[in-house]
Amino acid sequence: MIDSAVVLFRARGVADTSLRDVVEHSGVSRGSIYHHFPGGKEELALAATERGGTFISALLERLLDDDAEAAIAAFVGYWTSALTAAEFQDGCPVAAAALSSNETASARAAAGVAFGRWESLLASAIVRRGVPVARAASLATLAIAGIEGALLICRAQGSTEPLARVGAELRTLLAENVGGPA
Repeated sequence: MIDSAVVLFRARGVADTSLRDVVEHSGVSRGSIYHHFPGGKEELALAATERGGTFISALLERLLDDDAEAAIAAFVGYWTSALTAAEFQDGCPVAAAALSSNETASARAAAGVAFGRWESLLASAIVRRGVPVARAASLATLAIAGIEGALLICRAQGSTEPLARVGAELRTLLAENVGGPA
């Protein structure tokens, strides 16, 4: 059920995904969704957002074993593949939760936590390259915001070009800031 919610949120957003949609997609009975998620859609949205956030955190942790620039390139590659495989109907499930209404406020809060975790992971990798902590935090925020924004533009335009441009610019910016001023 959680995986189905993640898939549907990526494609439709939280507001446009009903519990009925999740039941149909997952093949479970309607009663089982309320058994596992007595809080209804808000509880399911929270679980799906946390799962999506954890998945991306794990992906970033693996990618950051190399360096921040390589991680950005691989992260952009991941999203490029996801967008094209879904014919530009997919997006980030965490971003979908961030855009959700008060009906799923806990999912929106979980999105904030996930984005913060991603920023922290990336900032730590940038600091390891000799960039001062405050500058690394700013660069990490810019990277996450840039990639998430590029995903929206890619989906709207039906092209991966905006993501490619953002990724290239972020890698250049990171390379220029290694050991640079705070």
